[in-house]
Amino acid sequence: MNRIVILLCLAFLAPLLPGIHPAPAALPHAKSGSPLHSICNHDGTLCVNSALRHSLVRNPLYFEVQVQCADPITLGWELRDDSGRILDQDPEGDLAFLVKKVSSTERTLAVRDFAVAPAKSDHGVLILYPTVSAIGRESHPLPGFSIPVRLDLRTTTVSFAVPGGDFGDAVTNTVEANPAHPVPMQATVDWRSTTLLYVKPAMLGGAAAESAARALAGQGPWHVVRYSRAGNTVHLTILGDGWAGVTYYLTGLDYLLEKTAGHQPGVRHVLFDRPPDFGQ
Repeated sequence: MNRIVILLCLAFLAPLLPGIHPAPAALPHAKSGSPLHSICNHDGTLCVNSALRHSLVRNPLYFEVQVQCADPITLGWELRDDSGRILDQDPEGDLAFLVKKVSSTERTLAVRDFAVAPAKSDHGVLILYPTVSAIGRESHPLPGFSIPVRLDLRTTTVSFAVPGGDFGDAVTNTVEANPAHPVPMQATVDWRSTTLLYVKPAMLGGAAAESAARALAGQGPWHVVRYSRAGNTVHLTILGDGWAGVTYYLTGLDYLLEKTAGHQPGVRHVLFDRPPDFGQ
């Protein structure tokens, strides 16, 4: 009898215990009647398409999460291979954005990550550890879950632009110029390269642009969440938070992204599209 009571207590407490992202949690369970043949966490507040389980991860990583919760959710996550190497992580949910809102309690968040690092093993786990918060209330974790995935062991090297010696002065001159006499951003850039988990050929420009964004230090990170190309024109969408001095940061970042995306063969125009709604 005592053994049964202990097991029941552990089953109840497991989703609430800390450490769900340092160590893989139990597999999610299928939820009958849930959308998209979903698998869900223990309390059903988060569901993902069951096709995500054992799917093959390449760059860009993309997944959607159906949320059943009235309060805003911070969707933290981590991707690691079976050797324990962290390929990427986003504890603050900076890469999550809203793609669909059905009601005040039902919505779909998406994550797109262009810069997953190379893996050492061909299997790994995607770990979700969401947090719920509301104005005037203390944040608290929701039950998370771990999803086994397969990893492409091939790699891709991308090149991206970084600030040259006169970059800071060029940003200042552009931002602080008289509006009646604007000063176009013109600066020297240097080039670096990085090796990533295999990048789909159509997404090479997006992976390079995100690498440029991550290399530019700022008070709050901005990320490339969408990339597409139509003929000689590239479309980029970036996402991030506002902070003091962000105008200077974005002036420099836009320039680096234009140089990076424009470095792809045949590209002549780089356009920045309206960012998705990251509010919930």
